[in-house]
Amino acid sequence: MQRRQFLFGSGALLCAPLALTAAPNSRAAELQSQDFSPLLSAATDDSGNRIGVWQKDGWQYSQAISHRGHDSVYHRQRKELLFFSRRPGRELYVLGADSGTLLHNISSEDGYHYYGHGCLSYDGRYLYTTENNIAKDGAGAIGIYDCENDYRCLGHMDCEGIGPHDLALMPDGNTLVIAIGGIKTLPSSGRTTLNADTLAPGLHYIDLPTQRVVEKVAAPHYQLSLRHLDVSPDGSVLVGAQFQGHLPSDQALVYFHRRGETLTAMNTEELPLHFKRDYIASVCIDDHGKWAVTSCPRDNLVCLWDMQTQSLSQVWMLRDCAGAVYDAAYQQFILSNGDGQLLGLIPGKSKLKQLAYSAGTHWDNHLTLRV
Repeated sequence: MQRRQFLFGSGALLCAPLALTAAPNSRAAELQSQDFSPLLSAATDDSGNRIGVWQKDGWQYSQAISHRGHDSVYHRQRKELLFFSRRPGRELYVLGADSGTLLHNISSEDGYHYYGHGCLSYDGRYLYTTENNIAKDGAGAIGIYDCENDYRCLGHMDCEGIGPHDLALMPDGNTLVIAIGGIKTLPSSGRTTLNADTLAPGLHYIDLPTQRVVEKVAAPHYQLSLRHLDVSPDGSVLVGAQFQGHLPSDQALVYFHRRGETLTAMNTEELPLHFKRDYIASVCIDDHGKWAVTSCPRDNLVCLWDMQTQSLSQVWMLRDCAGAVYDAAYQQFILSNGDGQLLGLIPGKSKLKQLAYSAGTHWDNHLTLRV
């Protein structure tokens, strides 16, 4: 890419959903030509909160739930879909991938709640989840669940940090990387931050065979809560932050990390970013480790990053942008937002392409492929 681009005219402007209703016949024909892989997501619509699989222009199947969902995992070996409730929820839903039937409704152990994220072991035997150990005054923990035994909880690992949020398995298959938000909350006070002056966010790495933290990397600022991350095939980690102090801040919000090094802020010198709300939601890297996308719903921005140069390449305005996932089958990133849109982002293209639109649907912050 020869030049950096900040794009306002993209087919994904702040008012784009209104345009979709202007010519429904031509719009329907256009959408038929926009292919993408089936998606797992949580969403809210006029009927309430739901989880399920979206394919083409509608739900393939969905299940109503009593509260907002957050992230999800596709268990390919077992052909099961895992959906996590938003913090401080205690529910983990397991659906059959073929039928959408609810197979299990798992509750966190007494004294714990989920933070909305999880990942699988290399062989698919175990599920790891980020959790709040309420009984230990909000200490962070990683739950271990046996997928082959109805997702029975086997215990917890100490992640040595408060507020673990997103996590991922490293390419070695033996290490977890965890985004430590540093934010202490307890159900008795809702989502209120109880340690605003003593946050200790960072990236922590756990060695699974020993269940011990083997590396800690502190965030550059104590109020820079690290929340969402993704891992490149070469083991590089990209992590997004949400600043917890006075807004706007002068802190970088997206960081690159390699084991044994410090966090490096991604370069925005050629295309300066001006945040007002300082909030990164989804973080996603493509399957070659070349490009990455971050969504910034509170500032209505989507950013494309060059992982090789560790720099910002393109920015689009997209209202209430939320989920982001890379769809290798169609060589595109898929984005969702709170206005019911699904859009395709192809690096180097100036426009986001409309994939689907569902009036009244508010997609939650994360997307997962069912492939």
